[in-house]
Amino acid sequence: MIKITLNGEEKVIKLDSSVKSLIETIELKSKMFVVEKNLKIVAKEDYESCIIQDGDQLEIVGFFGGG
Repeated sequence: MIKITLNGEEKVIKLDSSVKSLIETIELKSKMFVVEKNLKIVAKEDYESCIIQDGDQLEIVGFFGGG
């Protein structure tokens, strides 16, 4: 297990988790979002290969439309 910061909150996740597995774990329902890891945006095509390390800081920002 490793500790990360997700959207400002400390979380404990499994070792060798990818961004994709994190998104699945938190059951993110929106399809419109961006993942930032240590102040760099992670491309959607890299979610599966981007492995989260102990101490990483992640932000998941969703986009909402309205009118």
